[in-house]
Amino acid sequence: MRRFLWRIANLFRKRAAEREMKREIASHLALLQEEFEHQGLAPEEAALAARHAYGGVEQSKELHREARSFVWVEQFFRDLLYSARGLARTPAFTLTAVAALALGIGLNAMVFRMYDAIALKPLPVADPDRVVRVERWFEHHWLGDIQYNFAYSEYEFLRDHNTVFSGLAAATHPLPVSATVRGLFSNEPIHGFAVSANYFAAMGIRPLLGRTFLPDEDRLPGGNPVVVIGYSFWQQKLRADPAALGQSVKLNGTAYTVIGVAQRNFTGTALWPIRSDFWAPLSMIEQLDPNFGADWRTESYGPTIRSMDAQTFADRRPGFQILARLKDRIPRKQAQAETDALMRGYLSQYRQTERTRAVTLQATAYFPNTDDIRFQAASVGILMVVSLVLLAACANVANMLLARDMARQREIGIRLALGAARSRVVRQLLVENVLLALFAGPVGFVLSAISAPLLWSAFSGLLRFSIELGELDLGSDTRVISYGLVLSLLTGVLFGIAPALRSSRGGIHPGVALHGRHDSARLRGALLGTQAAVASLLLAFCGAMLSYLHSSARLYPGFESRNVYAVPPLPGLREKLEPMPGLLVAMGRLPLSGTFTPPMRVGQWNRKTFATYASDGYFETLGIRLLQGRGFSKQEADREAPVAVISESTARNVWPGRNPVGQRFSLDLNFQNRFTGFEVIGVAADARFADLRDVDPLHVYLPSAEMGGLIVRVLGNRETTLAAVRGAMESVDPSRATPRMLSNLEDDLVAPQRALLRGLAAMAGTLTLLALMLTGVGIYGVAAFLVNQRTQEIGIRMALGATARGVVGGVIVQGLRPILIGSGLGFAAAVGLTAVELATHPFPESLVRAVFGHPAVYAELGVMLAVAVLASLIPARRAARVDPIVALRYE
Repeated sequence: MRRFLWRIANLFRKRAAEREMKREIASHLALLQEEFEHQGLAPEEAALAARHAYGGVEQSKELHREARSFVWVEQFFRDLLYSARGLARTPAFTLTAVAALALGIGLNAMVFRMYDAIALKPLPVADPDRVVRVERWFEHHWLGDIQYNFAYSEYEFLRDHNTVFSGLAAATHPLPVSATVRGLFSNEPIHGFAVSANYFAAMGIRPLLGRTFLPDEDRLPGGNPVVVIGYSFWQQKLRADPAALGQSVKLNGTAYTVIGVAQRNFTGTALWPIRSDFWAPLSMIEQLDPNFGADWRTESYGPTIRSMDAQTFADRRPGFQILARLKDRIPRKQAQAETDALMRGYLSQYRQTERTRAVTLQATAYFPNTDDIRFQAASVGILMVVSLVLLAACANVANMLLARDMARQREIGIRLALGAARSRVVRQLLVENVLLALFAGPVGFVLSAISAPLLWSAFSGLLRFSIELGELDLGSDTRVISYGLVLSLLTGVLFGIAPALRSSRGGIHPGVALHGRHDSARLRGALLGTQAAVASLLLAFCGAMLSYLHSSARLYPGFESRNVYAVPPLPGLREKLEPMPGLLVAMGRLPLSGTFTPPMRVGQWNRKTFATYASDGYFETLGIRLLQGRGFSKQEADREAPVAVISESTARNVWPGRNPVGQRFSLDLNFQNRFTGFEVIGVAADARFADLRDVDPLHVYLPSAEMGGLIVRVLGNRETTLAAVRGAMESVDPSRATPRMLSNLEDDLVAPQRALLRGLAAMAGTLTLLALMLTGVGIYGVAAFLVNQRTQEIGIRMALGATARGVVGGVIVQGLRPILIGSGLGFAAAVGLTAVELATHPFPESLVRAVFGHPAVYAELGVMLAVAVLASLIPARRAARVDPIVALRYE
C-alpha cells in the first residue's frame, strides 16, 4: 500500500522526482569513479570506467521511472497532449469527424434518453422506489389497461387486511369532463381523477398552494364538491392567480371549490403520462362519470355477461387503479406474495366473469408494462436501427483516418524504426481516436438533450386529438450520462482500431510502404462495402416502413368516420333517436376501439379471428358495404341468433373459390374450448377495423342488440342533428348531455392513428435521409481519394497506350465493386429483418409489398449507386487528362 501511494504521489511531483533521480545516479557514478581512482586510474579514465560499470544511464532512468510511478499513466497523458495538438493542426478533419460522430452518438443518446424517461424513471412521487401499482392477470390472458381495473370493494379489502403497505390509495382512470372556468366554457375536454382521500399522503405529494383532501372527505354523504387542480390548469385556465383558492370551477355542470394547486412536476399517476387537470374526492365520482352508478362502493366484481370480450368487460365495468407504498424494509417480493394470496382468497367467494389467476406489484413508471418482453424487444430493435446510423458514421471516420494516416506513414515508420513497440504506436493512435470520439460525445449529448424534448412534444402533438400528454422527465440522470460516455468510448475504439492496426504495420522501406498502401486500399474497400451495406439496410427497411406507414395513413379505412359518433347507451335513448330524420342508429363496437379475438374453427382449420358484435343497421350506420348476402335483422340481433357476417378477406382465406354464404363455422366465445356454431348470411367489404395499417385478415360480425355502445351517423345538417341528439340525451339523463359525451369516430380514434402513422413515417424518413446523406458523403470522399491515389497507375496506363474511356470505365467498375457487394449484403439483411417482422406482424401483405414492390426503395438504392459512380467518374476523368510524364512524377 505504501508503494502504491508513493507511485500515485510521484505522478504529481514529477520534476522533484527527476531531480532526486539525477542526484542519486550522479552520486552512484561519483562513488564508482572514486573507487576506480583509488585503483590508480586517472580521473578521465575513472569516469569512463564508472559509466561502463554502471551501465546505460538512460535505461536506468527508464527503469527507475517505471518503478517509482505508473509509467503508462504518464505515457497516456503524453499521448493525450500529443493527440490534442495533432487534432488542432488539422481543424477541417477534426470538425468533419466530430460532426459525423456527434450525429450518430446524438441519435443513439436521444433514443436511450427517451427509453430512460419512459421505462426507467419512476413517477415524480416521494421515495418512488417504494411505490407500486397493483396489476391482475386474467385466465385468458387479457392484456392492457383492464389489468389495472379493480372494484372499490377489492381496494377496501386489500386496504383493511394487508400488513405490508404503509399506504394504499385508489384512483379512477382518467375521466374526460367538460369544464367552465370563470363563466367561460372550454370547448376541449379536460382530464382528471377521482381519488381516495389519502391519495396525496400515500404518494408523498404536498401541494404548491392550499391543501389536499381531509381523511374522510371521500366518504361524505352526497359528496363534497372540492377539487385540487393541476399546475398547468392553474397556469392556463386561472392565469396562475394566487387567489385561485376558494374560487369555483364547474365540471360536468357541477360547481367545485378549489382547495389546492399541485406541484409543477406532479402530473398524476395514470397508466399513461396524461396530464391531469384536477383531482376530486371519490364521493363526487357519480357526478364526474355516471357510468360508475350508485352502487360502485358495494359492487363486488361485476355482472356475469355471456360471450364477453376484454374490451366489453372494461367498458361495462369502470373501476379503480390501486397504488401502494411499501413499508420500510418490506421487499416487493414479500408484499406481492401477500397481495396475491389476499386478492385471490377474496375473489374465490364470488362468481367471476373472468377469473383472476394472479395479482402482482409493478414498479411505477411513465408507461405501463415496460418490463414486458415485447416492449423490451421493440426498444432493442429501435436502438439497433439507429445504431446503424452510428455505424455508418464510424465507417466514414475510419476511412478518413486511413486517408490521414497515409500522410503520416513516414512519421509512424520512423518511430517504429527507432525502436518504438507496435503496441505503443497503436496505443497512441487509439488515444487520438478516442479523444476524437470524446470531443463528439458532448456535442451528441447536447443534440440529444435538445432533440428529445422536441420529439416528445411532436409525439404529444400527434395525439392532441384525444388526450394531452403530460411532461416527460427527459433530464440527464446517471444512466443517460453513463450511456453517453460508454457509447463515446466504444465509438472511439470501434472506428479507430482498424486504422491504428493497419498504420502501425508500416515502415520506411519503399516496399513496405507499397505493401501498406495495398493493404490500406483493401481495408478502405472493406469499409466502403460496410457503408454501402449499412446504407442499403437502412434505405430498404426504413424506406419500406416510410412508404408503408405513409400509405396506410392515407388509405380509406373501409368505413365512414367523419359523421359517426359514439353516444352513451342510456336506457331508452335508442328508441328516441331512431325516428329522427337524417340519423342512422345502431348498437355495436366502434372501429379502432379494441379487439376481441376468439378461436375460429372450420373442420380441421383453426385460427383466431377478430370478432365484433353488431345490431341491425350496423353496416349501414358505419358505411361498410355488403358484397354478398344480407346484414342482421332486428329479431336476429335481439335473440343473438347463430348467424354471422364475415369480411371479404375471411371469405377469401377460409373458403377460397367457393360461395361463403351458407357455410358454417364455430367460435370459442368464452375461451373455454366450447365452440358455438354459426351460419354465414353475408359478406362485408374489408375494413381496417383493428388497425389502420392493414385490413383485418379475418373478421366476423355477430348479432347482438346489447353488446357494445350506441352509434349514430349524421346524414343531414350536423349541428342541428347533434343538437337534437343532445336534447334526447338530456331528456333521458341530464347529467350526460354534455358535448364531450358525443365522441366523434374521426377525431377521437381515426385521426390520432393517422397522425401517429404519419409521425412514425416522418421518423423513418429522417433515418433514411441521414443514412443517405452520411453514406453519400462517405462514399464520395473515399472513392475520390482511392482514385486520386491511383493517379500514378493511370499515368502509366496512359503512357502504355490505354484510352481515357477504357481507363475511366475500369476505375468506375473497380470502385463500384465493394459498393455493389455491400449493397447486396445490406439488402439481404433487410430481407431477413423483414422476415422477422412478418413473423410477429399480423398483417403481412402490405409490408411485403412495401419492402419488395415499392419503387421508392429501389430509387433510394439507385441514388446511392449514382453517388458512387460520380465519386469515381469525376476524379478518374481528371486523372485521365493528366500528362503521363507528370503522372509518373506524381510521387
